[in-house]
Amino acid sequence: MNKFKSNFYWLKTITICLFLVLGHQLIMDAQVGINILVPDSSAVLHLESTDRGFLPPRLTTSEKNAINNPATGLVVYDSTDSTLQYFNGDCWLRTYQRNCDDCYFDMTSTSVADTIDRLIADSVTFQLNIDQVAGSPQNIAFTIINQLPNGMTYSIDPNPIFSSGTVDVTFYVTTFTPDGTYPIVIQALCGSSTINFIYSLTVLPCYEVVLNNSTLKYDLSTDFYNTYPSVPTSQPVCVISTVDPGVTVISDTTITPAYTTGTFPNGSKVAIVNNGNIIGRGGNGGVAFDPANGLTGEGFDGGTAIDLTLDTDIFNNFNIYGGGGGGNAMAFSVSQGVGPVTLGIFLGAGGGGGAGNGRGGQEPGFVIGLSFYGPGQNATGGQFGVEGDGGQLNFPISVPVGPVDIDVDPQVYGGDGGAYGFPGTQGTFTVGVGATINIGPIQVPIGPFPIPIPVPPPAAGDSGNAIKRNGFSTNIPDNSYNTSFLKGTVGN
Repeated sequence: MNKFKSNFYWLKTITICLFLVLGHQLIMDAQVGINILVPDSSAVLHLESTDRGFLPPRLTTSEKNAINNPATGLVVYDSTDSTLQYFNGDCWLRTYQRNCDDCYFDMTSTSVADTIDRLIADSVTFQLNIDQVAGSPQNIAFTIINQLPNGMTYSIDPNPIFSSGTVDVTFYVTTFTPDGTYPIVIQALCGSSTINFIYSLTVLPCYEVVLNNSTLKYDLSTDFYNTYPSVPTSQPVCVISTVDPGVTVISDTTITPAYTTGTFPNGSKVAIVNNGNIIGRGGNGGVAFDPANGLTGEGFDGGTAIDLTLDTDIFNNFNIYGGGGGGNAMAFSVSQGVGPVTLGIFLGAGGGGGAGNGRGGQEPGFVIGLSFYGPGQNATGGQFGVEGDGGQLNFPISVPVGPVDIDVDPQVYGGDGGAYGFPGTQGTFTVGVGATINIGPIQVPIGPFPIPIPVPPPAAGDSGNAIKRNGFSTNIPDNSYNTSFLKGTVGN
């Protein structure tokens, strides 16, 4: 019995010593291996398994944030955000964050694809919903990173957005936008974090009408329904009208425009792609002042190049010219008493024609009696049309009346026609009348006396419109233009 107690004592002593040695070694090495005999030398705790994982504490965001004075490096699994997070001494960081200010966000959209028909609507709007999930609250900016087709624009509002919220994304097209389906990449950026969203926009096609021959008084609607006779005249349409290079469109009168969009159903959309010449007729020069015969002496207004009858986009690659205004006539029936003689005479000069084939003012054929007249010159037309000069009456005239010689010194000039897009000008009228009375060998001079014109000078003709809107809209702003490709007024 004593022998047994003695052996048990020594076994107990050896066991205690062994644990002390192993415990000391464990403390010295500071390593624990689970399912591995030799832990990695760099690890305090080394776990090995082929069918199980490491499970940290699982806390909701509220539970995590309620931890009192978390230690730097404390690790939890946030079950609300489904992310592994650690405390860096200032904030809880997701494993992919570098610091407390790193911005991360989620983005969803109310639509991924839309269609624009250009008739019911020429734009489409959808929303992007933004939720910043990490980092200090900050701006999130948006942009389109691929090139949009011709005629397509966009707006993003608000941009940027602060932290979280909803933005409206709107795409606009015109009749010039080529039809097709376009992938559009919208990029959202917050700090170094980006999200690319791919949106698909389909633009339905328009009908095309090509004008490839020069013509007078072109009506687009007439040409369209001749080209597409099966299209119902009550159905709104989208039409692109192309004027080919070398083609000239002009009117034969200033009352009728060179080009009109014509009559289309309500809701229709039109675009004009001009590669040729659309030219308003030049105004004719004034003839004379003779109200009894319907003549006022005024120059005629130039004609309109394009007359709109609905909202129209215009892409002008060449010439749209309003016709030049006609110059006024300075031609009047006047009388002047000189000594024993009263002289009644018709004197004057006609106005020049406005650029765009405006005719110069010619002598009225009904004038009877003593008359002297300088006709105005015709203008030329086409791309390089030139205005006509006003007529001139500037040579001395001697009229014998019995023993009296009437001497007339006219300096009369009709107004010049206007260049494309310009009004005509006003002429001038200066006439002196004198006389010489012949009494045998004696000559008695009288005068000269100036002859006043009987009325205020007639007005010159105004220029024609390059584009007359008639209350409809176009993409070219209202203004008076004198550029290489656009001459005249755009407006109502």
